[in-house]
Amino acid sequence: MDDRTQLRSELGELYQKILRQGALVEEALNKAIIALSARDHDLARSVISGDAVVDRLQTEIEDEVTRLIESGRPPLADIRELLAVIKLCASLERIGDHARHMAKAVENLPEEVLAVAMPAIRDMAILGIGMVHDSLTAFVEHNPDKAREVAARDDRIDVIHKELYARLVRMMTDRPEWIAHGVDLMFLNRYLERLGDHVTNMCEWVVFSKTGVHTELNR
Repeated sequence: MDDRTQLRSELGELYQKILRQGALVEEALNKAIIALSARDHDLARSVISGDAVVDRLQTEIEDEVTRLIESGRPPLADIRELLAVIKLCASLERIGDHARHMAKAVENLPEEVLAVAMPAIRDMAILGIGMVHDSLTAFVEHNPDKAREVAARDDRIDVIHKELYARLVRMMTDRPEWIAHGVDLMFLNRYLERLGDHVTNMCEWVVFSKTGVHTELNR
């Protein structure tokens, strides 16, 4: 096997790892939403414990990228892709942290309070999960146009985030005894808004990896 063929094989294995990390993050977000909806403490604990696997994959991916760059074999275009991999896996790790924080909220939020925010939380999570999946698809398909389309969906998350923020302010005004819980919901709302931002950053790196141009998306 010549050097170029060997390199492409190693890059393929690396991309499979980041797709696995992405799949684990998507699963964690799905489980966190189900755990919140059903107040399923066991499922929430599985999300919390599973975050360690996402973190470990980030370390493995970063070590592999470092090794490949140090080998001096990748050409410039591949180095751009390797830099994007580093950025993507870091964003996925942060999104995994958000899923973990959401799962932890199961312990603290009464069902009556959570019901106020759950429809919006679920809508943002579903949008975010789809964005995570499609941003990684855009990367492995070398498709910057798809990345731009995915990033544009963050507008919808931002709209829901603002609507929920206003709803929570009204709730805390009307029910002062719920202020502490309202603050917890504010954090959940913020985590999901940040999810969209992280995916937008991922999409920017997908565009850079394919074009060599840094582009701000959805600003």
